[in-house]
Parts: sequence; C-alpha cells; structure tokens
Amino acid sequence: MYKLYWSKGSGAVAPQVMLEESGVPYEKIVVDLDKEENRRAEFLALNPLGQVPVLALPDGTIMTESAAMVLEIGDRHPESGLIPGVGSAERAVVLRWLLFMAVNLYVAELRMFYSDRFTSEPGGVEGVRASAVADAERALSILESGLAPGPFLLGDRYSAADIYLWMLASWFPAEVIEKYPRIQRLKREIMRRPVVAKLAKENGLEG
Repeated sequence: MYKLYWSKGSGAVAPQVMLEESGVPYEKIVVDLDKEENRRAEFLALNPLGQVPVLALPDGTIMTESAAMVLEIGDRHPESGLIPGVGSAERAVVLRWLLFMAVNLYVAELRMFYSDRFTSEPGGVEGVRASAVADAERALSILESGLAPGPFLLGDRYSAADIYLWMLASWFPAEVIEKYPRIQRLKREIMRRPVVAKLAKENGLEG
C-alpha cells in the first residue's frame, strides 16, 4: 500500500488527488508542521529537506517532489488515463507542463509566501517577494495561453497536469487568479469532480 506523508494545504494534495482518482488504497500519515514533526529525525530520514509531501511506494521506495509523485502514480496506474502513454504527443505535453509548473510556478509561490527563507538580509525580503510575484504572474500568463482552447491543458482531456495546476492556482488569492479566466475555468471544471471537491475541502482549498 502507498503511504502519503501529508499536511493540510501542502503540496501533498496533488499526489493525493492522483491516488484517489486512480482508485488505489493508500495510508495518509499526517505530519503536523506546527509541532515541527517534519524536523524530527525519523521524518528527516525520509526527506532530509524536511518537506511534505513524502510518498512511500508499496515496495517501500521513498519519493519526494510532488511532480515526480504525480508522474509515478499516473504511470503505475495507466487505467486512470491521467498520464498519457510513453511515446504519445499528449504525454510530451503533460510532461512539459508538469515540469514547467514545478520549476517555475511552484518555486515562485514559495518565494512569495516564504520570502524570508530566500535571503539572509532582513532588508531583502520585499525584493525577493516582488521578484517572485513578477515570476509567478509570468508563469500564470504562459499557462493561461497554454489553456487555449481548453478547458484543460490537453484540450478536452483531463490529465495530471490539470490536477497540478489546480493545486498551485488554489494557493493564490482570488484577486490574483481573477486575471486569468482560462485558469479560473479549469478550476471550476476540476471542482466538479467529486474526488477533487472532497479533497479541496479536506485541504482547506476553495478550488
């Protein structure tokens, strides 16, 4: 059985959606960040960065990095259709967007919300945040273009890339996402899925 080390509203939500959409059993292990359980030796042995999520595969192999988990779950459960098959054009598109979001949008959000972690100068926090906001808006604009004609990144086909975008977009304040009508549309479409609606509530996300 899979084991997902989870905390509310964290990057664990995308692999959690993947597991539930794939209909596979998993154990959710709550990591209380307020109690700094992610800094305990037993958790650091799983992920030395002390970050949630961590995914233990059924054979005990440990994975970190939410985008990698999303891809692995999709490949292990091709019947879900969430990751297109090897060699297909659709797979190339999904991989492009997954990596684009992980490298650009996810990192920009971390710099926005945790700006103090990205500078050793107290006076540098605002500069880090301003730069992160600009990078995030640029990434969102590129994704907005990628959603034409939509509603999903593969057009009519729902995929793991949409789950990942839904998660990242849900972390932004509403006034930010209002600038991107196609991303808003994607969020509405995905929230119609019972699994996503349930997990959005569990993770404190409005969709």
